[in-house]
Amino acid sequence: MNPAQRPQPRFVPTLTEVVDPASLTRTASHQQPQVQMIVDQVLQQIKPIFERRMQEEMDRVMRAMVAKQWSDLSTKLQDEMELFVRQAVLDVLSEQSEYKTQK
Repeated sequence: MNPAQRPQPRFVPTLTEVVDPASLTRTASHQQPQVQMIVDQVLQQIKPIFERRMQEEMDRVMRAMVAKQWSDLSTKLQDEMELFVRQAVLDVLSEQSEYKTQK
């Protein structure tokens, strides 16, 4: 069956309204401030939550950094203390052996 022989539909939709393309851009530009207003309101509502979470994260990072520095410093001081005590013991033993040999 070719297109020329197809039966015509019983009800054909008809255009009842003329659309002016300029009215579409006016509607879009009218909606833009409304969108911006909603965005601003949402941002205003979530800003305190965001700031609180940023502060919590900063606190966590700072605690981790301080703990790492403390651990490194503690290890270094313990190593230096061990060297100091070792040297002190060696000095005392050396003095004792010199004292015994002088007697």
